[in-house]
Amino acid sequence: MPEHNHIIVAMFASGAGSNAEAIIEYSRRKDSVYKVEVILTNKEQAGIYSVANRLNIPIVHITDPQDASNILEMLQKKQVQVIALAGYMRLLPAEVVRAFDGRIINIHPSLLPDYGGQGMYGNNVHMAVFNDKKPYTGITIHLVDEQYDSGKMLCQSRISIIDCNSVENISEKVRKVEHEVYPLMLNQLCKTIYAQQ
Repeated sequence: MPEHNHIIVAMFASGAGSNAEAIIEYSRRKDSVYKVEVILTNKEQAGIYSVANRLNIPIVHITDPQDASNILEMLQKKQVQVIALAGYMRLLPAEVVRAFDGRIINIHPSLLPDYGGQGMYGNNVHMAVFNDKKPYTGITIHLVDEQYDSGKMLCQSRISIIDCNSVENISEKVRKVEHEVYPLMLNQLCKTIYAQQ
């Protein structure tokens, strides 16, 4: 696929930015059909800033995460076609979800519908899995709708955690799989959208 034929992606992130980094790194491969043009964050200070600076991706602080018209204007300016959430801790405004219907992707660190919903993110999820003494956990990649963690599932990966004796062990194991699978699924979604153009 020629260099300029790609789907333009915006990432929304609130945390350390490890999934964002994996997605940006993948975008620089020959087989990637997407390009990350901008990162939006609701935090004034987070690890995502150093990832953006190191990988030379513009980052914008959203002062009001509920201001849909401002967010849509920013996305329009960059000609964004797909949104990828990477540890973004806010619900996107309904107008944004509707404008990008079927084109917003998210990753969740469990096998949804288990351990999903408001407040269930990152170590909160891993702690719940650990406390329930589960032999496995996993990740879910899904499209985003107007509720937390309820959009159409695109894929799930099950991860054995029998050998994990701490929340940190679980987190580490899950993160490794996230970094492998999330960029592939984003690329797949972008290929589908590209083919429809």
